[in-house]
Amino acid sequence: MTADALHTLRSLNLNLIPILYELLHCASVSETARRLHLTQSTVSGSLGQLRILFKDELLVRSGRTMVLTEKAHRLTAEVAQIVRLTDQMVSGIAFDPSKAESRFRIATADYVAVMVTNKLSRKLLRIAPSVSVSMLPTPGTSGKELRFGSLDLIICPTRHANLLACGIDHLDPDFCFQPLMRDHLVGIRARQVENGSTTIGLEEYLSRSHVMYCRTDGTPTVEQEALAEQGLVQKTKYYIPYFTLIPEIVQGSDLLGVVPRRLAEHHQAWFDIEIFAIPYFIPSLDVAMIWHKNRSDHQDLTWMRAILREVMDEKEESSPSGLR
Repeated sequence: MTADALHTLRSLNLNLIPILYELLHCASVSETARRLHLTQSTVSGSLGQLRILFKDELLVRSGRTMVLTEKAHRLTAEVAQIVRLTDQMVSGIAFDPSKAESRFRIATADYVAVMVTNKLSRKLLRIAPSVSVSMLPTPGTSGKELRFGSLDLIICPTRHANLLACGIDHLDPDFCFQPLMRDHLVGIRARQVENGSTTIGLEEYLSRSHVMYCRTDGTPTVEQEALAEQGLVQKTKYYIPYFTLIPEIVQGSDLLGVVPRRLAEHHQAWFDIEIFAIPYFIPSLDVAMIWHKNRSDHQDLTWMRAILREVMDEKEESSPSGLR
């Protein structure tokens, strides 16, 4: 530690840290006072000191509420890290899943949530009964939320377009990546009782009506990019922003759809559909877990990443009889 850093630490009133932590999380003087069992005047005075210290208003009024400034948003993850590390240092207790009451906030696509949540909930019930998980969508602000500490993880394909849609630059050194799974897109259709063939030629494929997954922000999907790059045009009748709805739409219809293989196999347990190979090239989906570098040494997040890897490596349970 440099002499300047030591001087800054000696001049800092450490009692301001828990107040700053609560102010950044609830953006309210009165709520911070309630949580810390302090008077509102004490919290207001501390906010004044913090504004001088950081040379920023930190909280500003917007209508009838207070909102964080841009600098306050940037401080959120760093202050949370200070609080967690201080707690670990003082308590000397390693993260214990069986006693933890952590809530993890994970942003991901609907189909990943389907593949993860059921197996994850069963595992957590056994080994970490008080741990909870919030599965959230991945809007364009997800990368920003990782920086600010309002998200713990993003799970998404590592395609450049997918990362940009989450607000992440794959070259940004502030973000860490860990592979979670590799999946492949496959075609699905209603089960063909009279014909055991599970292949479709390109000409027939393009002439049939399709239901296609699309992104709500207009970013081209891997399927749309593959069709465009190969100069192929198909008859798309329905555009759906959720992979998980496509099997239900396809069953009992003449429509074709494209979904990740893991999702297709999972839904074969519930819908009378069959899988076939897409008759043109589509790249595989490499899905990764992404987190902010400030959380790399946090035992709880390291544990959750390991658990997610475990559940994704587990085989699907047998499907109900008569549906395959």
